[in-house]
Amino acid sequence: MLEFTGTTEMEQSREELWPYFTDTDVLADCAPGCKEMRLEEPHEITAVLAVGVGSVKPEFEVEAVVTQLEYPNRLELAAVGHAPRNEFEMTATMELLEREDGATTVEWAATADVSGTLVSLGSRALKSVTNRLVNQYFEDMREAVEAGEGAESELEAAPDEEAPDVEVEEASVEGETAADDGEANGAEADEADADEAEATEGAD
Repeated sequence: MLEFTGTTEMEQSREELWPYFTDTDVLADCAPGCKEMRLEEPHEITAVLAVGVGSVKPEFEVEAVVTQLEYPNRLELAAVGHAPRNEFEMTATMELLEREDGATTVEWAATADVSGTLVSLGSRALKSVTNRLVNQYFEDMREAVEAGEGAESELEAAPDEEAPDVEVEEASVEGETAADDGEANGAEADEADADEAEATEGAD
């Protein structure tokens, strides 16, 4: 199982930021590698994401469901992605925490079950690339907010009967086992893949 966490600081209030984080047009503009994003229902998003990780460059068809939404505090998504020879299941949460000065600390976390050729790159390379992509996403989001681009909150939590039961089972995770093998074979190869991936992002 791959786990990711992070924080970022933004000068705007939670109420100012919320429409940007829940507007699919803004999300599509800010998400690295996003070729297409559609709001199928207020709680359901489909997207096409193309992200190169080293020599592996899958194009995922993604289905995401808003499982929890609490304005302006918390957003939770469950997503599945399919590409030739690659798949993932993921849950992600984002919390907006109000600072004493009125600005916002954004805390995010995600867990993912990855299978396919991506696994061969190892967890260190995958985490390195993921962190770069997330940082790029927040930088682009910060620029959109500071530019004063219009945004409208579109998302709603899925009804209980439609919320998916996505669980990342540690016993079935291929990413962790393969990642451990990859790390045992040498951290240098993982880091080289991560560096190559960064170059691939720029080329795309």
